Parts: sequence; C-alpha cells; structure tokens
Amino acid sequence: MYDNKREFGNVLIVGLGMIGGSFAKSLKQQGLATLFGADRRVGELTLGVSTGVIDYPAQLDEVTISNMDIIILATPVRAMESVLTEIKAFIKPTTLITDVGSTKGSVVAAAAKVFGEAPANFIPGHPIAGAEKSGVLAANPHLFEKHMAIVTPLPYSDPELLDRLHRLWRAVGADVVSMDVDHHDHVLAASSHLPHLLAYTLVDTLANADRSQDIFRFAAGGFRDFTRIASSDPVMWRDVFLANKDATLATLDLFTDRLSDMRQAIVEADGASMYGVFTRAKSARDHFLRLLEQRTLGKPQEKQLSISVTPASAINGDIKLVGDKSLSHRALIMAALAEGVSELANVDLAGDVKVTMQALKDMGVVIEEFGCGSVRVHGVGRTGLRAPIAPINVHGSATSLYLLAPVFAGQAFSVDVLADDSLLNTPFTNLLRLLKNAGAAVSSGAADCLPFKFLPSSINAVSGKLPGPASSRLMSSAVLLGLFAQGDSSFESTMQFDEQVRALFASFGVEIEGQASITVRKAKLEAANIELPSDMQQSLWCVLLASLLPGSALQLQGVTHSGRMGALLDLLQQNGAKLEWCGEPLGVFATQRLRVSFAKLRSFSLSAEQSYEFREFLPCLAMAAVYAEGDSQFEAVSNLPYFYEDRMTTLVDGVNHIGGVGEWHAGTLLIKGSTPHGGDLDSAGNELVALAFLLLAARCRNGATVRDCQKLLAQIPNLEEIATTLGLKCSVLS
Repeated sequence: MYDNKREFGNVLIVGLGMIGGSFAKSLKQQGLATLFGADRRVGELTLGVSTGVIDYPAQLDEVTISNMDIIILATPVRAMESVLTEIKAFIKPTTLITDVGSTKGSVVAAAAKVFGEAPANFIPGHPIAGAEKSGVLAANPHLFEKHMAIVTPLPYSDPELLDRLHRLWRAVGADVVSMDVDHHDHVLAASSHLPHLLAYTLVDTLANADRSQDIFRFAAGGFRDFTRIASSDPVMWRDVFLANKDATLATLDLFTDRLSDMRQAIVEADGASMYGVFTRAKSARDHFLRLLEQRTLGKPQEKQLSISVTPASAINGDIKLVGDKSLSHRALIMAALAEGVSELANVDLAGDVKVTMQALKDMGVVIEEFGCGSVRVHGVGRTGLRAPIAPINVHGSATSLYLLAPVFAGQAFSVDVLADDSLLNTPFTNLLRLLKNAGAAVSSGAADCLPFKFLPSSINAVSGKLPGPASSRLMSSAVLLGLFAQGDSSFESTMQFDEQVRALFASFGVEIEGQASITVRKAKLEAANIELPSDMQQSLWCVLLASLLPGSALQLQGVTHSGRMGALLDLLQQNGAKLEWCGEPLGVFATQRLRVSFAKLRSFSLSAEQSYEFREFLPCLAMAAVYAEGDSQFEAVSNLPYFYEDRMTTLVDGVNHIGGVGEWHAGTLLIKGSTPHGGDLDSAGNELVALAFLLLAARCRNGATVRDCQKLLAQIPNLEEIATTLGLKCSVLS
C-alpha cells in the first residue's frame, strides 16, 4: 500500500475538491507518487478512487500520517488550523507539509498557533489556477500547466523540502515563483480577491434592483464575462475575505477612491479624464494578455516571408508616402511631454514607432488614432507621466531606446527597460555615458547591454562634447535629456544638427541654436499641430526606382528639401538624377511636390565623411550604383559601426550572387556598373537590406526573389499597396 520508490513517494491530499483532485490526478497519471485522499465527505473519496484520481482513501490517523512523504492541505483556509491540530502528533520532521490556499498570512498564523511556531517542514504554496466548478469530478490533470504556482517559504524553511516543493509544482506543469507571505497576500487581494468581491456585489446589487428581470434578460456577453466568477463557491470566498481582511480592505479603499474619481468625471462630463483611465486600463490589460499568451503559447515563431519582383519597365503615378519614421518617434514624445493637446498628421504608426507609442501609453499618455496616420496626443507635461505597471519593452527598436531613455531618466519613478532578440546583445555605451554624465541614475547589464534600470535622479544640463561618434539619435537624446535639467544645455558634435529635427523641436517650444556647437533653449513645452514630411527611406527608394526604370514619371507629395533629405537629393542630382520641385514650400518642414523621371545615373564617389553622413541610406545608394555608368566607390565603409558594415557585406554578397560585381579594397566598397541576371537574394532579416534588394531586383534581367522580408513588411505594412500604386510588379510569398 505504502510505496517510497516513486519520485515523490506517498502523497496525501487533504480535501479532495477540484484543486486537490487535479493535483492528485496529475501526479497519479504520471506515476510520480502513490496518492492518498482524505475528506470528510465520504462520497468524494469513493468518487476519487472510482474515477482514478487517487489510489487509496485515508484517515487522518497515526498510521497514515507517519507514512506520508508529502501532505497537501487543500481544505478551505479557515479549516487548516483544525486539520493541523488533528495531525500534529503524527507528523515526521522529514514530511513536507504544504497547502494550496489563496491567503498565506492566515495559514502561517494557523500553523504558528498549532505548533507554537510554523515548523521548518511547513512551506505554504498557492497555485494561480482554478475554475468555478467544484468537487472531485471537476479534477483536471492539466489544470496547472502553463500557470504560475507561488511558493512562500519562511526564513527558517528546510531548504531540501523547499527544493522538493519546487520540483513538485513543476511536475504538474506549473511555473514556480517565490514570494514572501505579506507580498503574496497584497498581490492576490488586488488580482484575485477584489475582482471576486466586485462580481459578487454587482450581481447582488442588480438582482435586488427594481428592473432586475429586464437587467438579466437583456444582459449581454460583457455582463456574463465580468460576473463569471460570481459562480464560485461562496463558502470558500467568505473564508478568503475573512482570512485576508487587511490586504483586501487596503485594495478596496484604493479602488473606492478611483471609482469616486470616475464618478466625478462623469458628473463634470470630463471626457479627457475618462478617456485617460480607459486608455491606461486597456494598455494594462493588453500587457496582461501578452504575458498570458507568452506563458501559454511561448514565443511565437516568426513566419518567413519573401517578395518576388518581376522586371518592370516603368513606374508612374502621384503618391503621398507615410510620414518620416524618425520624426514620428520624436513627434509623439514631444507631444506627450507638452502641455495641451497636439494634433499630428501623417505619422508613421507602424513598426518601431508602435514601440515608442506603447511606452508612452504605458506611462499614462492618452493617444487617440484617427486612421491615415492622424493622432491626437493629450500632453501631460514633463512631470505628468506615471510609473508603468511593468518593465518597458523596446523590443528591437534602438531608436525607441535612444529617445525614451532621457525621458525615463528625468522621471520621479523607477523604470526597468527590456528588449528582444539581438538588441539584448547590443552595447549602448555612448548613450549610457551621455545619461550618466548628466547625472542620470541608470544601471545596465553586462558590457553596457540591456536590461536597463532607471532610478529617480536630478538631471544636470548637458555640456561638453557628445560621447563617441556623432549620430542624429544621440543628438536628439541630448536635447530630450536637457528638457529635464535646470538651465540650458550646450554641447558639441562632429555632425550638424538635422534641420528637420530642429524644426520639429521648435514646433513644441524648444529652440536649438548652432550646428556642430549646439545650445538648447527650452521654454514651456506647448502642444503643436503639425504634419510630418514623407519618410526619407521610402522617399529615397521611390526616387531611385523612378530614376532606374526607363519610362518612369513619378510625383511624390510632402517631400522636404531640408536637412539630410535635401542633402541626399542634391547628391542624386549631382549624379544625374532628374528631379523637379513644384509649388511653394508648405508647413513647418517646407514640404513640396517632387517630380522624378528616368535618368542615366553616373557613378557615385562618396568620401569617408559622406559615407558616414549617409550611412543609413548606403544600402539603397549602393544598389543604385549597380546600374550607374562606370565604377562607384564608397570610402571607409569598413570604419562604420559594425551593424552598418554588416548590412553592406550582405548587400555585396547578394550583388555578386545574381551576376553583379561588388568588391572591397582596403575598407572601400567598389561597385562596377552592370545589369545582373537575377536570382535569389537573402536579406538576412534586415529591413533596410531587403528594401535595397527590391531596388536591385526591379531592373535585373530576369527579376529576383528577396528572402526573409518579414521585418521589412512589419516596418512598411503597406509596401504591396505602394508597389501596386507605382506599377512595380511584386508579390509577397509565404
């Protein structure tokens, strides 16, 4: 009958309800223990044996208790004191005693009352799993799989038995975490106990209302979903609330205060306050659902996508592209930090920009979307952000990290920052030096990599030379960091400040003076209404497509001739591109309509300085050079940061693979003008490489297929639509 040869030996479940029965059934089906059940309801024991939940019924006597290796108390929390009293005299010190109650303080107190002090072999636990059903017939051996089990060891708990308890929960499929008793009770009061209290109270209130029959008759799915847990065992939940009285009352008081605020907002017709609560709540619940999905399904496998391109004779049309991605990040952040409501038009809301927008929402910023890239941002001011409920995940967006990090550094609350995939292994040495030089309290993982942790600190004005090689992102980081400092910031950079970014900051009240020597003068940040110019990468791609394909005549709306975009277009004109500006410059960014037609491009010759200045656009420029007359050279490409060089190496390999000629000479990239025959091009998952390969494929003799394009399509989800509008013959393949 008693068997110690199995992994967990003899296990007694006291209380053969749904939780205890599910635990027993899982262990029994896996052959991990000999299962005994004790329950004052004789019928439950009989069913437990007949349905294969337990091996043997048992009594709480000396013979049974002294032979047990593990005892699991699955009774109501208020019954645990009497159970412990009944078995106290028979328990061996080597027997692990644990429970599954949803409160821990009362259970520990019960053990202390019985034993004088909770013994070292008594280690409380609590599975975060369950259902409204009860009784042994509701036993489900898979109930705990992909659910959390919280173990709450005491300071003097036996370490070997604690390890056994962890292994026991893992054996039934749970993800085990440790937590102290008091913290557990407050967390569960908020996440589990309060929702049950609200559901019971709401149903009882409506059931006693004057129109109760019609209320229940016409209630829809929302009422059903919200009140589902009111079907739980009333006796159990009465005991839970009595056992966890203090933590429940503290959480209930907090909710009552917020409910009072919401009532006042309705009285005053304060739509902005209501929308803010609803937005933050949606963001928080979406975060919860993402965690639940990851716990249940694991990380989803990314579907491999390719784009097949058939040679096109020409592209034509009149098109307006989505707003510039880098400006979209900055515009959303500035609008959030400004006072008042900003209207932003032509914002790129795809790809990495969604990461920045979600982070702002997680910190309490209300952002309304109206389609077609139009948003209304309810600014909260520099000190109005709220602590996020969970770490901010920047996923794979380095731009989001660069631009949000100064904002995190300037807050009166702590922020943890995580990332995904390759970004976790990317060092951010220069960004961290900038932050720490200004007094930011930020710590990082090994080798200046993520995760980051920001603590409240006093920010000093940014001064001196920016660390490391210059970049537009780091310069914007310095400006944003200066917004949280006393006084104006002045710093030096080896590159000039981009005029488009300067115009954006000025729209919100931040004046940036100088070029390489920069002074940031900030006044009160005020809301702005602006329309962003077309995205630079997409604009360059369209301009080069029209320039390379004979018979093309293209018009692009909302293109600016200022900043780096202007410098890029000037470079193309110097190399034979046919560009014509139409109309007067409009808006903050002086945008115009740009006409582009086919041109016989001359070879490119970029100096080391130009290769650095245009490093983000080198992939498309290099692919245009494949079809230019003569030999093009891009100096010092090997001196660029490794990820830029990696992109170019992938591009050169692709060019050579389909019949073109690309060579390296002492760090200079040489591309000989030719017409490749076509074939397969592997972008290695990089969106800029994939975009450039599409440009290369459009004029190959036999077309080409660009592999691994899922990141490109995430960043430009309407790429097929753009291609169709232009007349480019391409299709997405899975």
